[in-house]
Amino acid sequence: MNRLGSLAAIRKTAKDCKHRCEAQEIPFHADALAAALGISYETLVGYAAGNGTTPTVAAVLSAALQECTASVISFAMSADAKHHALYMWYLRNRGGFSDKGTAAMPSDGGITFIGEGRI
Repeated sequence: MNRLGSLAAIRKTAKDCKHRCEAQEIPFHADALAAALGISYETLVGYAAGNGTTPTVAAVLSAALQECTASVISFAMSADAKHHALYMWYLRNRGGFSDKGTAAMPSDGGITFIGEGRI
């Protein structure tokens, strides 16, 4: 935690980073936050998970990462279609999202077609 400074300093750095991103009209993202804190993205994620920090610092960093993901989603929804690939890459690789979900299958393995008798 000495590497990050006090809790107040962490909050101020995150807030300043968010404002800087907004001024540049780019999403507030985890890589910018990590750079502002002077650590790598991987270290930031580890700290947010509670590795090597206090629970309070971990909670603050975790909330900041969630805000980063929300910012990227917001930008992606309002962006031109030509920029969607960049946002999708970020969400898959930094936001924990996946392109593919698991298909839900009935527990008995059968599929029932409703209205089949009218065909």
